[in-house]
Amino acid sequence: MLKEEKWLKDDYMLTWMRDRLLQELMSERGGGRANMKEQLAKLNVNPYFTYPAVALLAPAAYFHHEHDRVGYMEKIREYLQPRIPAGSVLFLDEEHRLVLLFSWVSKKMLDNVQAMLGEQFSDPITIGVGKPCGYLHEVKHSYEQAGQALQHQFYQGIGEIIYYSELRAYVPLQDYPEHKEKELYDACQAATSEGQLEEAVKVFYRSVMRGGPIAISHMYELTLRLLVGMERRVLADTDAAVANKPYEILSILKMKTLHELVRCVSEFVTSLWKAVSPYQGESHRSIIKKTMYYMEQECQHVSLQSVAEKVYMTPTYLSLLFKTNTGKTFIEHLTDIRIDKAKAMLKTTHFKNYEVAEKVGYQDSRYFSQIFKKRVGLSPSEYRESAGH
Repeated sequence: MLKEEKWLKDDYMLTWMRDRLLQELMSERGGGRANMKEQLAKLNVNPYFTYPAVALLAPAAYFHHEHDRVGYMEKIREYLQPRIPAGSVLFLDEEHRLVLLFSWVSKKMLDNVQAMLGEQFSDPITIGVGKPCGYLHEVKHSYEQAGQALQHQFYQGIGEIIYYSELRAYVPLQDYPEHKEKELYDACQAATSEGQLEEAVKVFYRSVMRGGPIAISHMYELTLRLLVGMERRVLADTDAAVANKPYEILSILKMKTLHELVRCVSEFVTSLWKAVSPYQGESHRSIIKKTMYYMEQECQHVSLQSVAEKVYMTPTYLSLLFKTNTGKTFIEHLTDIRIDKAKAMLKTTHFKNYEVAEKVGYQDSRYFSQIFKKRVGLSPSEYRESAGH
């Protein structure tokens, strides 16, 4: 008995004993202990909570050694403990994460905790919050939920308060989206700036998550496959060897947020684009020149599909390439060609308006008249009269 009293007067031993008991409470083995509340009270821990809940605090700081991380967590605990509501308690779990056990009626304090930490510590700290429980022996469920909420910082971002109750369920990724990779590749091939490359990568990830967030492990796998796929496509389309910045698989797997992952892919794609740009420039100019030639010569029946086949590209890629290199869409340029040819015919021939429309590619003469007036400001008949023909 005297030995136990001595331990309880030793701050270090008291803290260690509290942590061990609270770690047990968060585990499967602790929920059924009959004298848990008595033991907590003996260690100067409030055993009575109004709907107990757990929050996990995770700093974004990087630590070279585990003991550095433990020391940092202890600093946070030492700073926070006297500033949180009475009855709440902070302890380190078995993974050396900082755990806050509190009554749900005090949950508003979490905003204050985050604000205080932001003022005191330079690194952002994410807080994952589990759901409240009816009884203390059930609090391990809230602890597990807080851990899952903390993982969601991958999507929600670092330095936020993330409630388990607000999380969306992960959507399974059934198959790797090859067609979306191809769309990204086409967009990157047609890009003329780094900004367009970054936006193309963001569009890829938004489209993958259209149905909701996917499991984080699947996101890492998808990203690695994307990097391999993009590099293979570039090497297949480029005659010369491409000296590109390699990617580190382990560094990708260590990335904590989707934002980091997207930035990494953007940088990789940009380095690919820079590596092959000397080969692309002349090729792009040649393709656009051929495209415009076919549009001029075959404006009556031409289409994006038919021209894409002639220049050996997909319609999507040609459309992107044309827009980024000319500032106009394929249809806008084709319309310009057709209207110019129609103006020439109206000035120099006696073809009726519907015949002019057909010869430049419009089967509906009324639609042709609408387009013509919108572009020229006059109807075909008015334009003919103004030209004195």
